[in-house]
Amino acid sequence: MKLLWITHRKFSDFCATTPIALANGLIELGFDLSIINPERDGSHSDATWEHIGLDTNAIRGFQSRSFSKKVLSHLESIELNYDRYIMDWQVGSKVGEFLAQQNRPCFLMDRSPPADLGMLARMQWKDWKGAWKLVKKGLFSSGFVVSNAHLRFVIQSSNIPATNISVLEAGVVTSDNTIPLSREVGDSWKFVYHGRLDKHRGILEFMKHIVAWNDVGIACHLTLIGEGNAFSVIKKKLKKNPELFTLKGRMSQQSVLENLKKHHIGILPMPATKVWKLASPLKRGEYLASGLMIVGINHEGHRFDTDVGSWMQLHDSSILRTKISSFLNSISNEEFSEYSQSAIKYAHEHLSWSKSVELLANNIRGEVNG
Repeated sequence: MKLLWITHRKFSDFCATTPIALANGLIELGFDLSIINPERDGSHSDATWEHIGLDTNAIRGFQSRSFSKKVLSHLESIELNYDRYIMDWQVGSKVGEFLAQQNRPCFLMDRSPPADLGMLARMQWKDWKGAWKLVKKGLFSSGFVVSNAHLRFVIQSSNIPATNISVLEAGVVTSDNTIPLSREVGDSWKFVYHGRLDKHRGILEFMKHIVAWNDVGIACHLTLIGEGNAFSVIKKKLKKNPELFTLKGRMSQQSVLENLKKHHIGILPMPATKVWKLASPLKRGEYLASGLMIVGINHEGHRFDTDVGSWMQLHDSSILRTKISSFLNSISNEEFSEYSQSAIKYAHEHLSWSKSVELLANNIRGEVNG
């Protein structure tokens, strides 16, 4: 089956774990996959899919619309002979309407509602709603979301039947060779975060917790990996407490995973606002697959649907500092290693990409929802 996926994601971005994992999974299941994305043509020469690169140099906030125009122009200039189409919502409804005219099943991919703020967010929400209207009007067969909370939000916002939406949860690449982490006597607690370093993600507030825990005798350190609009503020905080923080820029996905294993605890600092409640952060699974415990804010976007072990410490923002202080003071190094082993086991049993790939493939083939 010939499948075209038009995605706004750059596969060189260390946050592009999802499209890469799904693409590889689809190919393993026998799909003849082509991908169009905003990268240099030929930059996927080592990939097992066919790649059409439509690079754009537009400034942040206008990249998706610039890419959408290039996609539409390209599609109009070639003969489309695909059996199925997948489109990220960021690509835009105009491209979606053109794909629907090909009289082949089309599917909408929504891995996250708009996460920016202000004017940029208003533009993105307009695009998001326009894309989901394609599903509501029946121009697209169905859409994919990342969590049950996300599913409920789309239903409430767009009045689309649940039968036309599937939850495609974020997975993680697991390894049978992952060794549980250990902690020696006298070691500082090593916290880590990777992803966008933006002001509305709760990172700056968590840095205050690190300072406070050290002030009461709980030796700890936080490593931040990524880039974003809080980068300069983080650098200033680092200068005040250079022994408490490490700031690393953008790096490859493999380098991220190697860095995670040098720590003890991954953080989910994103606050209980609408966008984060709807999310299903990839970093959550990556932390666990690496053997890290998790500390963060308690809300739907961070929680699993079922209760898990003490290796996941989520609390309301008002009590997080106190609760984590007590937890860190109570845990022995032996218990930490046991928690690390449990986290790895959970990732293996519940967070593999295989389940999401199978669900996606069944929908595309028409074996789910009609």
